[in-house]
Amino acid sequence: MPDQPKIVPFNEIPESGVDLNLAVEQARKMTAVLDAMGIEKATFKSGAFFHHDEGNGVTTLATDGLIVQQRQHSTSVTFRHEDSTERQAIEELADGTKVTQEILGAFSGKSQPWASRALSHNDSDAE
Repeated sequence: MPDQPKIVPFNEIPESGVDLNLAVEQARKMTAVLDAMGIEKATFKSGAFFHHDEGNGVTTLATDGLIVQQRQHSTSVTFRHEDSTERQAIEELADGTKVTQEILGAFSGKSQPWASRALSHNDSDAE
């Protein structure tokens, strides 16, 4: 495997200076491994989150500041802007997109309960 690109842990991609193509390739590799293991949904100790929805065929990997969603014919990558807060980013994503609170929590580097509180504006810690 010396000719393959270095595999960077998914949660380190936003800070690693890895290019977009490598981030997508890493997501594909992780998805292939998790699918081969029969995993439908997983939360990693790092806070990264994986979900494969058999119903619509969408596979999502999310970590602090990064979401990669793979569909049958397309892949989308979402980065949180450096000058944006976690709350600003998840409010924008939650408005009109089909993104779960688990994904929003992982994307925020927080948790699903944090995302729920932040979106309901019921928690002063969700700043």
